[in-house]
Amino acid sequence: MRLTYYLQRARNLPPHMVIIKAMSKAWKRATLLYRRRRDARHSTYVKNVPFPPGRLNNYFGAVPLGILRSHAEQIAALAGHYLEHRFDLLGSGWVQVKHGIHCRGLEGYRYGMGSPVHPDSNGKWLDGKINRTNVAESRRIWRVVDGDYVPIDWHLDFKSGYRWSEDTWYLDIAYGHKPGVDIKVPWELARMQHLPQLAWACAMAKDGQVGFAPARVYAREFRNQVLDFIATNPPRYGVNWCCTMDVAIRITNWLVAYDLFRVQGVDFDAKFMNVFMRSVYEHGRHIATHLEWSPELRGNHYLADIVGLLFAAAYLPRNPETDTWLAFAVQELISEVNLQFYPDGTNFEASTCYHRLAAELVVYATALVLGLPDEKRAALREYNHHLLTVQPGLKPGPVPLYPLPGSNRLAPFPAWYIERLEKMAEFAMHITKPNGHVPQIGDNDSGQLLKLQPVYRKMTVAEARARYANLDGYTDLPGQAVYWDEDHLDHRHLVAAVNGLLGREDLAVFAGDNRLETGLVHHLAGGTRLASYRLGGEPAGAERARIGTRKDWLRLKSRFNALTGEQRVVEIPVPGSNLLKDLKLYAYRNFGLYIFRSRRLYLAVRCGPIGQNGNGGHAHNDQLAVELNVDGEDWIADPGTYLYTPLPARRNEYRSAKAHFVPLAKGRREPGRLDRGLFTLGDEAKAKCLYFGGKGFIGMHWGYGDPVYRVVQLMEHGIRIMDYTGEGSFCCSTNTTIPSLSPGYGIRHG
Repeated sequence: MRLTYYLQRARNLPPHMVIIKAMSKAWKRATLLYRRRRDARHSTYVKNVPFPPGRLNNYFGAVPLGILRSHAEQIAALAGHYLEHRFDLLGSGWVQVKHGIHCRGLEGYRYGMGSPVHPDSNGKWLDGKINRTNVAESRRIWRVVDGDYVPIDWHLDFKSGYRWSEDTWYLDIAYGHKPGVDIKVPWELARMQHLPQLAWACAMAKDGQVGFAPARVYAREFRNQVLDFIATNPPRYGVNWCCTMDVAIRITNWLVAYDLFRVQGVDFDAKFMNVFMRSVYEHGRHIATHLEWSPELRGNHYLADIVGLLFAAAYLPRNPETDTWLAFAVQELISEVNLQFYPDGTNFEASTCYHRLAAELVVYATALVLGLPDEKRAALREYNHHLLTVQPGLKPGPVPLYPLPGSNRLAPFPAWYIERLEKMAEFAMHITKPNGHVPQIGDNDSGQLLKLQPVYRKMTVAEARARYANLDGYTDLPGQAVYWDEDHLDHRHLVAAVNGLLGREDLAVFAGDNRLETGLVHHLAGGTRLASYRLGGEPAGAERARIGTRKDWLRLKSRFNALTGEQRVVEIPVPGSNLLKDLKLYAYRNFGLYIFRSRRLYLAVRCGPIGQNGNGGHAHNDQLAVELNVDGEDWIADPGTYLYTPLPARRNEYRSAKAHFVPLAKGRREPGRLDRGLFTLGDEAKAKCLYFGGKGFIGMHWGYGDPVYRVVQLMEHGIRIMDYTGEGSFCCSTNTTIPSLSPGYGIRHG
């Protein structure tokens, strides 16, 4: 399959380009061979950190105790789990992750590769685990860990039980090679997005709230977990260094959690700080030399790389190297927002949940740049661009500055950038259903940058087992114990974060009271307040957009009724009255999502590009799909994602047309090909909206070879969906049975 793909590409290239690419691949192989041998001969920990020992920079303000108090029960429960090293990631259920645990397996696939360890204070237990050149330094680091601390197994897929070895060079790590094995599980754990909750628990303990351990317990746990990771994950060895995006998200969470502890007056000892600062530097250097950049295709991974590099550069002291990191990160942040976000603020990955992730990356990075102290801002003028040799290259200084809307300050962000950031929040607000959830258009792997105030639903373990099929056989907690179930489809935190820069009343009302993100972003940005692009209070561009007129609606309806092909009609009656009262419409043509909202009705129609400039890596075969919510209750909803690489057939099942409320063609291919890889979708459909207005929606696509049309008609007492084909060349039906809802990666309804 891959050989055929590369041969096809070679045939489409000029001969000189084939030679250049072949030489480039040969050079890359030789370089990797040299690096592998070098790392096998020498320790990969940095020997000399180019900074004097001391503290990192700080950016956050006072801890918002008032908001934290209203969430004290949840914070106490989550922090309690994390003290016990219990995590619920990617549908695992709350599992205590340690060496030698028994794992339930995934759909019948189970591996028993872990074994118990007996840690000692001198770190001798690391012998035979850490590679030869790094074990001495790993043992030295372990001696800084508290003696009663129990290590986390950072290398384990604690769903399937498969375990990667600590002493495998990072680019030799295999994944997608065993059924049921999910490399995202250790990656997700090693992002360490739980650490801010320990900082909040420390604040609540200091505040005298009941149900918390002494404040020092949470600070020591943060310290020990970070040291544990550094000791058992030497740079460039093991599963947690092979994806730069996860390295970047990890270092961002380390630094934010550290900052939140420091705001509370927590002092960390010199031994820890020396190890910690060195690892921050190692993370930054790894990101800078392993950027997931490509001139042909790049997306959220590269954007995350840039943000992680920015955080490392901002927190570390200035020197020529970190100055170039900072300038490069600012340059590329602006460039990637221009590439990865359309002018209407929507993300180019064709996924509502990847929009959330990418927009989060942008808002926290933007706030950090706005909040840089004068010394760090000077680095944007004084850097030496020759010191950074990675692609796509760093332009000579200084970084251009522009007037900030609503401020007398200058910043690296042009006006279009600030407007696009504001529209990212508007999109999240406009697409959210009355039940607080976004529609799951495209993939959802639950990805975020920071989980400062995650939304959880409280239920019993028995209720969770009954609700989620992936918890079959779950016994880690008793049936009547409290189960905290994270809500991955609530994106209000993104809107709250963006509003930390804007202070818009409508965004604040939507996000709700007691949101931590608004104040935290405001402090991170140094108190910067930006003016809205909607200075006159006019409606958002998405609210003003219409396609076609009433005459076009009537003309198209008449044309379809005259077709000799197949016709299918689905009537969806809605009891009661005033279904269309106060109807508002929002068109996001760049993304391909059309929204109808009234007091009782929410209806979304998917029709547009597959994303990533035609690659469709996170898109599904959902063209002309409908999502329907009436009186706050989902009637028709997208089933989500479930899994990526562990079970390819299941991945494609959830990507297929049959998994969505779409027109189906009997005996025909998928509207977009699924055989080009798990992160590529064929762009055969070419969906197009023909009408969007008060009467409803009309769209079409070519995914079945011949055109198929869908008409969605709005009525006071229901919805009528009519599907048409052209000249009778194939039979068309409407999919009314979709797989059960999956509100996040790795989760299915029972």
